[in-house]
Amino acid sequence: MATIKDVADAAGVSFKTVSRVVNGEKSVGPELRERVEQAIRDLGYKPTLAARQLAGQRSFIIGLIVPRLGISYIARMMIALATATRQAGYHLMTEVLDHDENHLSLSGKVDFSARPDCVMLTPPFSNDPRLVAHFEADGIAVVRIATVIEGHGLPIHVDEEPITVELMRHLIALGHRRIGLIGPPLPVRASEMRVSGYRKAMEEAGLPIDPDLMLRGDFSFASGVNGATAMLALPDRPTAIFATGDEMAAGVLAQAHKLGYRVPDDLAVAGFDDSPVSRMVFPALTTVYQPVQDIAQAAVDAAVHGRLPTAPFAYELRIRGSTSGDRQHCLDPYRF
Repeated sequence: MATIKDVADAAGVSFKTVSRVVNGEKSVGPELRERVEQAIRDLGYKPTLAARQLAGQRSFIIGLIVPRLGISYIARMMIALATATRQAGYHLMTEVLDHDENHLSLSGKVDFSARPDCVMLTPPFSNDPRLVAHFEADGIAVVRIATVIEGHGLPIHVDEEPITVELMRHLIALGHRRIGLIGPPLPVRASEMRVSGYRKAMEEAGLPIDPDLMLRGDFSFASGVNGATAMLALPDRPTAIFATGDEMAAGVLAQAHKLGYRVPDDLAVAGFDDSPVSRMVFPALTTVYQPVQDIAQAAVDAAVHGRLPTAPFAYELRIRGSTSGDRQHCLDPYRF
C-alpha cells in the first residue's frame, strides 16, 4: 500500500506538500498540485488521518457529545452524522455523557482523546449553557443541533411547530375535541415547539386546553404507558393522545390495548419522529417524519465549512392506522 512518502518521492516534492494537496490548501501552485495528484492516482494512494494531520493546522476530527438515552432519534442522528462526517473527509469521535453528569462538575467528564476541530452537541446538551461555555473557554468551535439558546458556536435551528399544527389539525378534522398531550421533559428544548404547536392548533380550533390532558414524559416507552394510564383514568378521558416522541406513543398504544380500548375507534394515537418503532406497532403509528439526514448534513457543513442552512428543514406528516383506521401493517422501506 502506497504511503505519503511514496507519493512525495514519485512527485519529487516533500511529504508536507503532498499533505497540503490532500488537505486542499491553496498555497500549492496548479502545476505542482497536478503533479502530486497524478502521483496519487498512479500509486492508488489513500491518505490516512495521520497523513492529513501533518499539515499541522487541523486534526480532521469532529467531536460529538450525545446523551446516554435509548431513544431512536439519538441513534439515527449518530449514524447520519458519522456518514456525513466521513463524506466530508473527517473522522467522528463520539463521547457519551449522562445527563445527570452534565449537572455536576464537567471536570474530567468531557475528555476527547485528541483535540477536535469542532464539537457537535445534540439535545439536551445543545441547550445547556454551561457545557457550551466549557468549550468556549477551551477555545473549541461548537455546532449546536436543535438549539434554542444563544451563545458560543453555530446553531442549527429547527422549527417543529408548523408540522405539529398540521398533525393536530388532522386529529381535529377527525372529530377529536379532547386531545391529550405527552410532552418532552424540559421546556428548554427545540422539542417544546411540539407543545406550542399543540396549543396553537387547539386555540385555532376554539378548543379549551385542559391541564389534566397535558403531561410530561421522558421520551421513553414507560412514560407513554404512565401518561396513557393517567389520562384514561380521567372521568372525561381524551379521545386522542399526541405523544411528542414515537417511543412514548408506542407506550400509549400498548396501554390502550391492555385496557381494552380499540385504536383508533376508542382512542386515536399519534407520535413524532417516524422512527422504526412507528412502523412495527399495530396499528401503524401516525407520526411526523423528521429529516435527520438533512439536519446531520447541515451540522457537518457548519462544522467543516462554517455554513448554516438557508432554508427550513422539510418535515412530513405520515398518516397511518393509529388515527386513520387502516388495518394494514406498514411495510414501506424505512426512510432514514
